[in-house]
Amino acid sequence: HIHGWRWHTASLVRESGRLCTLAQRAKSAEEGDDSETMAKALQQAADYVVGFNMKGLHRIEADLMFPWMREKLTSIKDLAGEVSREFSSVMSQLESDRKSLVELGDSIIKSVAVATDTKSNHGRRNEAFQDVIEKSASMQSYARNMMDVENNLLVPAIAKIVPESEQHSFNNKVLRNLGLLDSRLHLVAMYEAIEESGNAEEKALFEQAIPSIPQMMIPRWKRKLYEPKAGVLDTEL
Repeated sequence: HIHGWRWHTASLVRESGRLCTLAQRAKSAEEGDDSETMAKALQQAADYVVGFNMKGLHRIEADLMFPWMREKLTSIKDLAGEVSREFSSVMSQLESDRKSLVELGDSIIKSVAVATDTKSNHGRRNEAFQDVIEKSASMQSYARNMMDVENNLLVPAIAKIVPESEQHSFNNKVLRNLGLLDSRLHLVAMYEAIEESGNAEEKALFEQAIPSIPQMMIPRWKRKLYEPKAGVLDTEL
C-alpha cells in the first residue's frame, strides 16, 4: 500500500527527464520563430514539474512518509541495534537528498525566469537555458537514486514490518493530505510512468493496488486534468 510513494517518485523521474528534453528544444528555438511558444511552454512545464509534482511528493515525504518510516524502521524491538542504525542512516540520506532536490527545483524556477525573459541579453538567456538542462538532468538523477533505495530497501522492509491494514490506513492519510483533485492528477502521472517503463510486474501491482473505479477514470482524468498541466512537456519546435 505504500507503493504509491515509489510510483510518485517514478513519475518525478519521468517528468524531470521530459523537462530536460523540453529545455533542450527551447534552447534550440531561441533564435527562431518558435522561441516565444517554447519559452511559454518551458515556464508552464517547470511550474508543473517543480511546483506541482515535486512539491506534492516532498510535502508527503516531509509531513508524513519520512517521520512514519523512521518511526517504524528504527523502533522495532526485534531489530538488532545495528540494523536499526542502518535504517536511520538510510533515512537521513534520503532526507538530505530531498533537500538537495528542493534546492535544485528552486534554482530551475529561477533559471527558467531568466531564460524566458525577452529583456535579458542572448548570452545570459543561453546560459540560463543550459542551467535548466543540467539541473533538470541532476533532478532526474537524484530522484532515480532515491527510487532505487525505496524499491530495494525501504518498501520491502515496511512490507515485512508493518501490517497491511496499517499500511492501507496510512495510504488513506496520504490521499487526504494530497487533496482529491491533486491526487487524481498525481495518479495519472504515476500511471504514465508505469506504462512508459513497460514493466509488466509493476503494471500488475498497480492494477491490484488501485481500486477499479479510479483506474477506469484515468483516461478522463488524463484528458481533463493531466494534459492541461503536463501536456506542455510534449511541445515540439
